[in-house]
Amino acid sequence: MIRNWKKIRTCAVLAGWLSVAAAGLWHNCVRAEALQSLQELEPEPALSAPVTLAIAGLGGTKASLPMKAGKPYMLHLWATWCTPCREELPQLAAFLDRNPDLPVIPVALDSGSPERVQAALPRLHAEGLPIWTAERQAVDPFLKSLREPGLPMTLLIDAQGQVRAISDGGVEWKDAAAASTVRSLLHQVE
Repeated sequence: MIRNWKKIRTCAVLAGWLSVAAAGLWHNCVRAEALQSLQELEPEPALSAPVTLAIAGLGGTKASLPMKAGKPYMLHLWATWCTPCREELPQLAAFLDRNPDLPVIPVALDSGSPERVQAALPRLHAEGLPIWTAERQAVDPFLKSLREPGLPMTLLIDAQGQVRAISDGGVEWKDAAAASTVRSLLHQVE
């Protein structure tokens, strides 16, 4: 009787571990499919009032968006604690490394000081990512006008500072056409 109980318990534990492994595999497959192509973004009429956002950088650097008045840019909102963001960040860091001329501004929300975010980048496999931070309540005024805001989120901001397209969820930054797509999107909203 005791031997049977041990076998049943062992089988139950093994089945539990297999269920956890299967769920993890399924989650990873769903996440991989969830990355959106930049080509799916299409500028729409203004979706928000002009975006103004105070951001902090390394060494006490302060800036505000837009950084260049009258110039379109892409704002990428992410967080160190956000699992989908962690999956996308290595691609974004590599994209920005290859395309330093493109105005894509990553801003970490509610992730601590810029120095704390910088310290997290190696474990996130995103070394070299520009460091800008903001508190969530600072972006709430323009996020409230958007439908179902979540992280990560990439916003196409036009020359007047208004949101014109949104990617809710991760973006496929390693796509061969990503840089030309970003250039085309920015040109469309000048």
